[in-house]
Amino acid sequence: MGQKKAGEVEGFVARPDYAAPVLLLYGPDAGLVSERAERLAAASGVDATDPFAAVLLVADELEKDVGRLFDEARTVSLFGGRRLIRIKGAGNGKSLADAVAELGAAPPQDAVVIIEAGDLKKSSALRVSAERARGALALPCYQDEARALDQMIDEELRLAGLTLPREARDLLRSRLGANRMASRGEVRKLCLYCYGQSEIGEADILEIVGDVSAEALDEAVDAAATGEVRKLPHHVDRLVSGGTQPFLLLQSLLRHLQALQAMRNEVERHGETVARAVERRRPHFRRKGALEAALQLWTLDALAQALLQVEAAILLSRKESGLAETVVRQTLVAIAVSAARRRSRGARRAG
Repeated sequence: MGQKKAGEVEGFVARPDYAAPVLLLYGPDAGLVSERAERLAAASGVDATDPFAAVLLVADELEKDVGRLFDEARTVSLFGGRRLIRIKGAGNGKSLADAVAELGAAPPQDAVVIIEAGDLKKSSALRVSAERARGALALPCYQDEARALDQMIDEELRLAGLTLPREARDLLRSRLGANRMASRGEVRKLCLYCYGQSEIGEADILEIVGDVSAEALDEAVDAAATGEVRKLPHHVDRLVSGGTQPFLLLQSLLRHLQALQAMRNEVERHGETVARAVERRRPHFRRKGALEAALQLWTLDALAQALLQVEAAILLSRKESGLAETVVRQTLVAIAVSAARRRSRGARRAG
């Protein structure tokens, strides 16, 4: 059947058509992919708690026994009606891609297959299979843009019977955007906090809503420091589209590199292990792995050069404010490329 454009997916999810019963949702925001998969599953009319009608599979396990997917998709429900098969954690597995092509060519009559995947390249076998098969549909899920974020806020406000003045809305939007599910969770928490009121004020937002956008800054600098070159543009795009000023990215990167420099000093000059140096910083558990990975890649000399590069970029962005975003993007990519090269050299030496 093909694919939907990213801007069309929300409309499809709101009014799904299961003429193509094999649905692939993919994108870098796992929260957004999961949320839309949940809505599609609910709209299918299948009771997710009924073990005879609904089944949850893991992509890695299917790679070892993809026949189970065919068995589930072709099985007739014990009590009649449609069946729901959900697959989580899909990626570049060949067996699942081949299965999607086969199921898409001969779609199951009484089943809906919903597949949740990460950010797939255009050439990904799984994505190609879903886009080419007549009974399958690829649904790209990308991070909230301003309009989509406002739509989500409005949905939650309507359910709670609350209003939000313009100034308060601007403040709320500035503190959201790192992850669809996290953002919705923050808005729901705010609505619960304001239960019994008719309007949400700025003081309410400052009191209860965490700055989710700070998480996006962490993800961006972690991607740069660990050499995740392909993921980096997405992180920068969602920050900029969410209203984050470019200079904040450079400042966050500068602080991150300075922290790495201090930890690397303990490793190189005092014999500290990487794990122990990171542990002393007591990072949030979500960032611990990225910090350890970055600390293994960068030497003290390399960090000194990277810091000079970032400091020069900060100065240039202030002198040429019209080019600030371009300077930020180029600097982050340059740091990420350097980290990726270091990782590649390390892999060759290990091999």
